[in-house]
Amino acid sequence: MDTPIRILHVLAAMDLAGTETLLMNFYRNINREKVQFDFAVSAIAECAYDKEIEELGGRIFHYPRYRGKNHFAYKKWWESFFDEHPEYHIVHGHIGSTAAIYLSIARKKGRYTIAHSHSTNAVASVQHIIYKLFSFPTRYVADFYFGCSRRALIDRYGLRIANDKEKSKVLNNAIDAQKFIFNDEVRKQERAKLKLPEKKLVLGTVGRLSAQKNPYEIVRICDYLKRKGVDYRFLWYGVGELKEDITKELKEKNLNDIVYLCGTRLDIYNALQAMDIFIFPSIFEGLGISCVEAQAAGLPTLCSDTIPIEAKVTNLAKFLKLNDTNRWCTEVEMISNEINEENYKRPNTYQAVVAAGYDVIDLAKWLENFYMMKW
Repeated sequence: MDTPIRILHVLAAMDLAGTETLLMNFYRNINREKVQFDFAVSAIAECAYDKEIEELGGRIFHYPRYRGKNHFAYKKWWESFFDEHPEYHIVHGHIGSTAAIYLSIARKKGRYTIAHSHSTNAVASVQHIIYKLFSFPTRYVADFYFGCSRRALIDRYGLRIANDKEKSKVLNNAIDAQKFIFNDEVRKQERAKLKLPEKKLVLGTVGRLSAQKNPYEIVRICDYLKRKGVDYRFLWYGVGELKEDITKELKEKNLNDIVYLCGTRLDIYNALQAMDIFIFPSIFEGLGISCVEAQAAGLPTLCSDTIPIEAKVTNLAKFLKLNDTNRWCTEVEMISNEINEENYKRPNTYQAVVAAGYDVIDLAKWLENFYMMKW
């Protein structure tokens, strides 16, 4: 093959978030002499991964954001796009709300269409009901369906599709497991940057400051531990629409000197090295890839029981009842006592992560072959 086949991925933006990071993990490790990724996004401003995409040979297109009233203009944009770009035989859709529109157009233009579910059902709300109504027809439109977990497949596309092995597959969220292996030197460097003593108990989380991630419960846990006299620091990686509210909440509870809002990082595998315990109390998740990453870094990981069981790749993960603050804090104290024992050694979980099917090397090869077969 003289030129690589080109796959069009449809998203909102290529910023630092779970789906986008997953795609970049695949993109970096797929054989780009055979398969190239291009991206259609609705974001206008430059995004975190844009520069790297272009350096890897990818292209970025900007489609109009769907607002309802621009329904016909939205459809016309996609019709024109596919007419002007016959090189895209495969369209891989990650935006569920309008997938029934753009994938339907792509299929009518003779393209092979993939719908990819990255989340489970959210808490019932007017917005969620509207989303379900818009996305429901997708199950009758796409040629193939991926889900980051079985629950993500069922919730988005129904049991019929999830049980059809010819039309669907659980595609694990790939990580570069080698990079997450615990490294004591990196731990010391990361703690030094933050002026954290080597023996200080450090908790942490990774996730958007949004309602889905249950940030107010994290504040409650931090406040509870402080009132109980636990000497700790909390590293919080992520940004989002609730940042201002969470900052205010931390200030009101005098947690500013304990909880560090660290923003985002491309090298989250290094940031995890500084932590001792990982906290992830999300209300819902398609998978909860941050839990997998934390375990890959050898961290005891406390997750809410709403997270799919596929996220448990080692015995380090424990699932706790959502919003049972007292229980979460009790677990933190128990784990703290264990890791303070003289013979404690942070485990290397690389083989367990690979065996569970989350390492990007194997998954990138599988995806490459999948695209080649469908071309």
